[in-house]
Amino acid sequence: MAALVFFALLTLNCLTPYVADDYTFSFSYATGQRLTGLFSVLESQWYHYFHWSGRFIIKCLAQGFTVLPKGVFNLLNAAVYTGLGLVLHRLALGQRRRYDPAVLALIYLSLWMVSPVFGQTNLWMCGSVNYLWATFFCAAALLPYGLYLRRPFAARRWLAPACLAAGLVAGWASENTSAGLLVALVLSLGFFLWRDKKAPLWAWLGLLGALAGFALLILAPGNYQRQDTAADPRSPLTVLAVRFLTALDQLVSDGGLWLLVLFALLLCLLAQQKPKAAGLVWPLILFAAAMGANFAMILSPVYYDRSTHGMFAFLTAACAACAAQLEGKALRRALAAGAAGLAMAASVQFVWAGYDIASFFVMKQIRAAGFEASAAAGETELVSYAIEPYTRWCAGFGLPDLRQDPDDWVCADTAKYYGLGSLSANEARTYPFPGRTNTALETGEIADP
Repeated sequence: MAALVFFALLTLNCLTPYVADDYTFSFSYATGQRLTGLFSVLESQWYHYFHWSGRFIIKCLAQGFTVLPKGVFNLLNAAVYTGLGLVLHRLALGQRRRYDPAVLALIYLSLWMVSPVFGQTNLWMCGSVNYLWATFFCAAALLPYGLYLRRPFAARRWLAPACLAAGLVAGWASENTSAGLLVALVLSLGFFLWRDKKAPLWAWLGLLGALAGFALLILAPGNYQRQDTAADPRSPLTVLAVRFLTALDQLVSDGGLWLLVLFALLLCLLAQQKPKAAGLVWPLILFAAAMGANFAMILSPVYYDRSTHGMFAFLTAACAACAAQLEGKALRRALAAGAAGLAMAASVQFVWAGYDIASFFVMKQIRAAGFEASAAAGETELVSYAIEPYTRWCAGFGLPDLRQDPDDWVCADTAKYYGLGSLSANEARTYPFPGRTNTALETGEIADP
């Protein structure tokens, strides 16, 4: 199953071109020149840390991939996506048994079907590193806590430094997903202290590393420079109320409500079987991590759809942790039947997504060839067209393409990438899609940004 998922994601990654910020990330923030290697990436991100964002490790990876052939990213990204499903599967099972096919299938199906902008968070190069990889780092850092909570084990010497390093990377990964991780780590340690009257050294070091990484992320000078330039004129109470409602809306939209209902149902079924305290507490800890990742966005002025990635991954893990413990032939058959039914629906979605992604890729390739030919011919000012995809599985869905203003960042960075003086679009184009209508195909107009 994991191999099938890997090759499916690898295929989609190979059909995903550079989009939006990928062009921007090809150049150094410090010098404005094209990145050439490790030193230029580190130099760029050092400047970026002090002037834009605290995601130093994540952004280093994102910019580093622009130096390497795209195929390297395609392979690694498919592996990380597959690995995330396997890590969530292990978080759900603990040490009870080696594998549960139905639970693993439901995890992969949730990752595919619930994400509101799948292409942005799992295929788009810049977005995948910022969200998929960040979620993977956080889930992996949480893994020893989940295993120990369900069944204490004697730790080997390497576990303490490994947890410290993993906590540092995970805490430094994403403002809201890392916040959800911290909630899970604190609650896990609290359970260890309640049950065992002590907690192992590696658990303390993992939390310490996560706190240190989160501090480096949140206290980055670049965060506050951006905050100062985007002051909100509304009262603090109004701002918090609006942000809370926005976070609540993100939680229940695009499949989130179904996951919440499923979690409540599975938790009730699990409680009726009267499991041990750890078996009931662990899904609740994962659920709390999901809520922490979601409502941490109250502190952010903008809640993008792609920022839900970590929250939905934790919520998926919470549902899986309940499902993995259910006993009885009837319940197990219901889980298998549910997984089979959803797999059929996902197969149809995969066909839609594949057509959309492949069509978008072909149009981008044709347009890019035109850009390269114009640059080779010495043209400096070029007017082209924007491309609009249809489905949330396409990396370009919801992201800016070329616009009418050549000074707009996406036009300027794309022009710079292809060696053009200026680049803009005077129309939008797309491709026929069964059962869908895109007004760009009919009117040729570019929507206002």
